[in-house]
Amino acid sequence: MKKSILLLGFFISILTPCQARAGVSVALSLDRQEATLSDSIRVAIKVSGTRSCDSSPVIKGLDSFQVSQGGSSSRVEIINGNFSSSVEYTYYIQPSKSGTFQLGPVEVKVDGKVFKSNISTLSVLKAASPGSPAKGPIFLETTLSSKKAYVEEQVLYILKLYLKTSVSDISLQLPELDHLAFKQLAKPREYQGVYHGSTYRIIEVPYGLLALKAGNYGITPSQMSMTAYDHRKSRRGFFDDPFFRSGRPVTISSQPLELKVIPLPEEGKPEGFSGLVGNFEIKATLVPSKINMGESATLTVSINGKGNVNRIPDLKMPGLEHIKVYADEPVFEARPDPKGLAGFKIMKWAIVPEQQGDYEIPPLSLSFFDPETHSYSIIQTPKQPLIVLPGKEKMIMVEAGPGRQNGVGRSSKQGVEEIGHDILPLHTSVRNLQARSAIMSGGLFVWLTLLLPFVLYVSIFLGLRLKKRSVRALPAQKARKAPKNLMRRCRQERDDVNGLTLCVRDYFNDRFGLALASLTPDDAADILISKGAGPGTAQKLRVIMIELENSIYTGQSRKAGRMNNEIPRLIKEIEREIR
Repeated sequence: MKKSILLLGFFISILTPCQARAGVSVALSLDRQEATLSDSIRVAIKVSGTRSCDSSPVIKGLDSFQVSQGGSSSRVEIINGNFSSSVEYTYYIQPSKSGTFQLGPVEVKVDGKVFKSNISTLSVLKAASPGSPAKGPIFLETTLSSKKAYVEEQVLYILKLYLKTSVSDISLQLPELDHLAFKQLAKPREYQGVYHGSTYRIIEVPYGLLALKAGNYGITPSQMSMTAYDHRKSRRGFFDDPFFRSGRPVTISSQPLELKVIPLPEEGKPEGFSGLVGNFEIKATLVPSKINMGESATLTVSINGKGNVNRIPDLKMPGLEHIKVYADEPVFEARPDPKGLAGFKIMKWAIVPEQQGDYEIPPLSLSFFDPETHSYSIIQTPKQPLIVLPGKEKMIMVEAGPGRQNGVGRSSKQGVEEIGHDILPLHTSVRNLQARSAIMSGGLFVWLTLLLPFVLYVSIFLGLRLKKRSVRALPAQKARKAPKNLMRRCRQERDDVNGLTLCVRDYFNDRFGLALASLTPDDAADILISKGAGPGTAQKLRVIMIELENSIYTGQSRKAGRMNNEIPRLIKEIEREIR
């Protein structure tokens, strides 16, 4: 034991002076000096002369970049009696605009003292032209089924991701433009294809695109973020799985597109046109077609087709003489289809004639604009005949008067007839009652003994039921209190960006019953959309969370700025949309 203590003291006496003599230095390096807007640049920060820092490094010059953390590692070396230690931090940055940027210096605090690094220069170039056949191992392409369309005509927006390497954690950001709406039509389809002589793994996703207003639209590129693994490394059998390899974040963009949207023609527009655009059909049935008076028939009208199916109107039944009509609640369903959004609406009416005779239910019509023929179409149901036969005769009910029964007068009185005896005997003396009460009180203890187990069982059952209900209600209570807790904590964390980030994470956990240790901007946006929030609102929160992350990495962690006020306002907007 004494030898171990002496040996430990010996090493401490040797290593400590060496570490004290070794000066702390900070070095900043980039994996390249030139990059494009779609590239991810690796930033390495090496702090020599120490094994730990007081806080994370602060990198200057990252205002035009999105930053994600890659991790950190420390190293201790003893070579020929010389002791050295260092810690290395890795970051990945994604440029948001082209130009030449000065990155650094990096500030690191060790033992209360600030050390600075060198400055590196990075040139960001624009991406290659869309028509260039030279493509890398990962690229994204988008196409439109037509470059010209009518207002609210469905256009197919096909997105294809070409891969030659392994990727994971794919997220997509579609263009956001006023008066343009995207709707995913099918699940992603994966297959193998050839592009300019090279074989790629292709992931294809179809979207339906609707323009709500006429005009010329410049559709901005779609963006995909993912983690990519180096396909050039030699395969190492089992350990070549991406799980055992470190990847780098990559963001790629598609080419911009142009779409010309023209208004629907005024010539030939039917009266009461609902704005329905596409191709549709209508059917009607009347069941039964022959009824008796007092019965009813059901008229069912169904509309099917493809296009902006949300515009299918509720048809109105005209007034019918001697017929009462009762409308049922319409049934509507929209279903995605690889070739466009499809749907149907079913409407029903109960037809109740007031007189017998032969009737004719008039046709119901539907108008829509057909982009294929560039004209309006009117379709209608056929006339529905209805035959009403005489029903059963009304029954006349005659109530017997006080002097009549079954139509025969009865003048003589009827004697009183005894039909039974009372169960309990009649008592004519108070003594009898006292005696009986004494007998009843003597059996009270027996009755209580018999009822006691039942009372205990009911009490235990109700107690367990109440406890179970309270446990179930706990998540709902946390969900209701989540917005107020967030706003209260935002007031408390006014000057701390790290605190604001934790506030948003805790809000998601309490509001949606999650258990997230961390929350990325993309995950937050996806969760909001899945809970019913609009894409625009989800994108607003994503932007705020990206700003929070960038503020932490650029050394502004103590200045929350406008984000402290924007988060509560945005949470109120989210609560209105997801209810």
